[in-house]
Amino acid sequence: MQDNTHKNFTEYPQEKTYYQMRCDFYEKFKNEISPKLRYYENKRKKERKKAILLTTFSVILAILFFFLAIHLLTFIFIASAVISNVYIRKSFEGKIKSLIMPLICSCYGDLQWCNLSPVAALNFALSKNKQNNNFKYNIDVNSINNSLIVPYYDSSSYDDIFWGSYKNVPYEIIEASYSKEEGTGKDRRNITIFDGVIVKLKMNKSFNCHTVVRPDGLFHTSPSCRLKHTELEDVNFEKKFDVFCDDEIEARYLLTPSFMERLTNLKTSFFAEKISCAFYEDYLFIALRTSKDLFSIASLNKPLYEFRQYEILHDEIISIIKLIDHFKLSEKTGL
Repeated sequence: MQDNTHKNFTEYPQEKTYYQMRCDFYEKFKNEISPKLRYYENKRKKERKKAILLTTFSVILAILFFFLAIHLLTFIFIASAVISNVYIRKSFEGKIKSLIMPLICSCYGDLQWCNLSPVAALNFALSKNKQNNNFKYNIDVNSINNSLIVPYYDSSSYDDIFWGSYKNVPYEIIEASYSKEEGTGKDRRNITIFDGVIVKLKMNKSFNCHTVVRPDGLFHTSPSCRLKHTELEDVNFEKKFDVFCDDEIEARYLLTPSFMERLTNLKTSFFAEKISCAFYEDYLFIALRTSKDLFSIASLNKPLYEFRQYEILHDEIISIIKLIDHFKLSEKTGL
């Protein structure tokens, strides 16, 4: 009988284990990140005070104009209170992330990060320093759209973007929000159709079909005329999801019972409101819809060096990297 122990141990000789990643993160935070954060603690207090003053001022004016029945100005100052608070908070968070994210990402191998939020884009436009690396990375929007992982949308915005590889499996993590316009005239409004994280993982199987798995719908409406609704033998899975594909045989080859079980468990472990996935052009796309602001740090309401908020960030990154093992994408034996 052949001993595969040594082979398994040396298959990824330079790959960090999850334990090593966690240890590196703790060490880096203690020795490099925390000293940098303490330097900016006074800045956090000033930004918090500014946010409180602007919000309070806008709310007082909104109340005043409300009693004067000047509804347009009431709306303007309510919006101003919200927008100014969000801008100050996200702007400060963006500065801290630009400072420490390269250090954090170095704990996870070749992981890289950039921020494409509207606030970051505005700060970049106003900044005199145009050497900001945050805008060097372009999201493959066509790939996401063509995969049909999210429904049709009119507008999109992106926040934190990560990309790297683990066990020779390339992956991308994209924090995204999509919305579309509904109604006409006075009833016209934008509704959010997706807010959460899209994960793009290189598959360990080659395939030609296009398969989309979405939460179960009443009418099983296909996202494309090219894809037809397909029923699987797993009754429990059928109750939770709809499957659409252009090749039933290959779809069944991809959607093994073990994969379907892992996808179901994933929704629970991430506390996701909804989960979808798509197999497209040798990639597995996973969309986790959640109201939680993932990868958030540098709260204005907490000491900047408080460790717990960074520990949560670490746990969120690790949880997504673990998807490669969760779906066995580094193995050649299947999902």
